[in-house]
Amino acid sequence: MRKIVMKVSSVDKLRFQNYMMHLKRAESKIEADTYYRLAKQILEKAKRNNK
Repeated sequence: MRKIVMKVSSVDKLRFQNYMMHLKRAESKIEADTYYRLAKQILEKAKRNNK
């Protein structure tokens, strides 16, 4: 797996890792979708900050 380098704050990095862990342990599809959406928001924020 390729490592993605993001220029975000350490808080966002920890939050992103936390969402990914929850995503792996998600019990239902709704729960998984929620964590996926939250993680995606952090990635979008990183893209905006990098430009």
